[in-house]
Amino acid sequence: MDCVIIGGGAAGLQAALRCRQCWAEKFVLLLEAEGDVGYCNPLLPQFMAGQVEEEKLFFYHPADDPLLHIRKGIKVQSLDRARQSLNLDNQEKIQYERLILAPGGQPIIPLLSREYLPAGIFPVRTLSAARKIRDWLLKHREIVILGGGLVGVKTAAYLRLAGFAVSLVEKEDHLLPQALTKNAARLVEGHLQRLGIRLFIGCLLEDIKEGKESLKSVKVDGQWIPGDTLLIAAGSIPNINFLENSGLLKDGELVVSPALQTADAKIFAAGDAVTIATSRGEKFKPWTWPQAVAQGKLAAENLFRSVPLSLNALTRPNSMNLQGLSIVVLGAPAPGAEIISCDRTAEGVYREIFLLNGRISGGALVGDISGAGLLHYLMINGSEINGDVARFLKPQPRVFHHYLSASKRSKLKARILFPKEIRQ
Repeated sequence: MDCVIIGGGAAGLQAALRCRQCWAEKFVLLLEAEGDVGYCNPLLPQFMAGQVEEEKLFFYHPADDPLLHIRKGIKVQSLDRARQSLNLDNQEKIQYERLILAPGGQPIIPLLSREYLPAGIFPVRTLSAARKIRDWLLKHREIVILGGGLVGVKTAAYLRLAGFAVSLVEKEDHLLPQALTKNAARLVEGHLQRLGIRLFIGCLLEDIKEGKESLKSVKVDGQWIPGDTLLIAAGSIPNINFLENSGLLKDGELVVSPALQTADAKIFAAGDAVTIATSRGEKFKPWTWPQAVAQGKLAAENLFRSVPLSLNALTRPNSMNLQGLSIVVLGAPAPGAEIISCDRTAEGVYREIFLLNGRISGGALVGDISGAGLLHYLMINGSEINGDVARFLKPQPRVFHHYLSASKRSKLKARILFPKEIRQ
């Protein structure tokens, strides 16, 4: 087989499509453990809330290409690098000339040890799970969400606006702990509370109680919270167990170069499963949808190159609108970074950037995202910030923005936040 790709998420599918563009004579086989390929994960909260229909989730529909074959419902059990072959769960073996690993992650389910779990508990990760959640919610209205990261917060906001009673539980001392500082998160927390979402911050799930047919309540911080539905959004871990004896893992991580090449020159990797290590000893885990897309494409382009090209940017920007509150995340603060902020909490605005050695290493804009493009540009280009740093945080005029249609605003935001070198 010319090229085999493991994983049909954003990274894997984009890798397959780019392979067909770059290496027109090569046969591409994509193996996906799920039953669905080509849907947009960031839209799953809207889908579960009944605000987006399933057909709108799919950005890819199979075309008539005899050199691209997608096999769904197939799991890879192990990798034999010496024989350049994959062992599948159906006892089949597949040979490869080049291989791209894009297996994604699997949800963390931090529940108490039990022989079985009552009905009404679901991880928020895949379309198959989202379908079950959507059906379940037709008759169940009290929801507890475990995890206050990007997925949990977004899910809470959409379900609350759809009329559900929602409680959100986060073990850290503020929401979005991987993306925002405590001060920035305070604005998000106040917004969610005004929407009617009950917040339990700095709390752990301690127990669950089941009724006759489903979950009845959950115990958090010593009190029982009513809930017939528990959605798990506590993050994920790389789905790399099948690589345990492959020699590709280092300290339990699938480490790749900035060119996305593994320790094996014939194998590249992309997406949520990888850790990118630079020659300076830095490690990055830029697990976002735009990065997955960019990595998948670059891995495909590098497959048969004698000198692979490196990613132009390792940043992990993200943007979202929580039912009226706009947020742009440029990156979490690195150890030792200086935090410069513009606090206009009374106006519903908090903007901050993180400086490391005089350069922007991350930041966040909450409530007013004007100037996000400039800040991101300065960050990815490593521009040294001199003079009045606060000027970069001053909200900028947005008059022209109101005259654009929703679709044009969306396209503009994509170009600003994710320049060509990231969207490539």
